[in-house]
Amino acid sequence: MKELYIPKELGVRFYLDGELSKSAPSEDAFEKNLATIEKNRAELITATVLLEDRMVEAVGILLFRTHASGDLEREFFTKEIMGTSDFSFAFKRRVFTRLLEQTKALDTANIQAVKAALSSVMNWRNAFAHGKVLHELNGGFLLQYHSGGHQELVLDDVFFEKVEATVRHCLYTCNDVVQRAGVELGDVCT
Repeated sequence: MKELYIPKELGVRFYLDGELSKSAPSEDAFEKNLATIEKNRAELITATVLLEDRMVEAVGILLFRTHASGDLEREFFTKEIMGTSDFSFAFKRRVFTRLLEQTKALDTANIQAVKAALSSVMNWRNAFAHGKVLHELNGGFLLQYHSGGHQELVLDDVFFEKVEATVRHCLYTCNDVVQRAGVELGDVCT
């Protein structure tokens, strides 16, 4: 399959008058680090789409628990209403977390934790989708983006480990809600 090779912009930041870079240089080669950042950007965006789908599925199962409401209604709701691009990730996140609160599918502490995690995932996805990667001379890489003002993230192992753990937490929580609600639905149907 054809791989795309589209020109990219990469800013370089120089520091004058003894200023120190915000990021630390890596032992890996420049090209390898940049390729890893691009791969991680794609992974995060793809994972966010998966996470969005899992939230929509959870909403459908939590709302249509009884056999009387059936699969037709749930499928229509999840695909034709919640699953459309007319609703943003933020909207779907809000519906999902409000439904968790209303149905008490999770305890309050877990709901707050998943709300915060989903918010972080959304912010990171937006930063990577709309931001610009910079290389600091004698340093590492940063992501510059706008979110309520100028923001910068240091792109290093610590950051990417946090992203991975947060996305996994969100996916596991959604999967748990779907699985438990599905089991309850199965109990009601039999």
